[in-house]
Amino acid sequence: MTTVGIPLRPFDARDVPQKLALNRAYFDALEQVGADVLPIPVPREPERVRFHYDRIDALLLPGGADVEPRRYGAVARTDCNLFVMPELDEVELRLARWAIDDGMPVLGICRGIQVLNVACGGTLWQDLHVEGVVRVSHDREPRDFLLHGLVIERDSLLARALGTRRVRVNSLHHQAIRELGSSLRCVAQSDDGLIEGIEMPGHRFVVGIQCHPEELVKTEKWAPSLFEAFVAAGAEHHDKKQ
Repeated sequence: MTTVGIPLRPFDARDVPQKLALNRAYFDALEQVGADVLPIPVPREPERVRFHYDRIDALLLPGGADVEPRRYGAVARTDCNLFVMPELDEVELRLARWAIDDGMPVLGICRGIQVLNVACGGTLWQDLHVEGVVRVSHDREPRDFLLHGLVIERDSLLARALGTRRVRVNSLHHQAIRELGSSLRCVAQSDDGLIEGIEMPGHRFVVGIQCHPEELVKTEKWAPSLFEAFVAAGAEHHDKKQ
């Protein structure tokens, strides 16, 4: 059985105690393809996250807050309506770099693709509209609404995992990859030219996708196929560790 680690998100709302939480859709998508899921907290002392890392076979980096611009050498723009969680950045960037160094499978979703890119030295657009990158918003509810197409490179791991080169995807983001990390390859782009799929050549499974496939597993055939490929890579990594 593959154990997939997935970091939780700090949740701090008025009139309720602080919590750590995450959308259930991620857990359901992984459990549906046979994985055990280990929630990873955001500890006050980031180095304590190693305890959880050492117990997983694969790492899923989910959606969430914006990556703090200083993490990719930029100054935060006041006009981009950023929502950052520095403590989450610290934990997830550590996890991503450990996993890449160890050959552990990684799947980055939405914020997760951006974390992967930053972990590899890439940069982000802080806001696609404010910075004039797109004309049509890429942040559209409901969460399962298929907003635009995605064209995937024929010879990519992502295309093999999905079983197709053309899909329609949901879109719930206002940021995206700007400059690609040096060790990464762009393998999928939106209709309007954004980098929305990446992978790391030579690695068993380091894949990032900008959409939210966990919201589409019941309606789009390619979505559960992605999780199946990810969990299978985790099983191979588990066997290699033994």
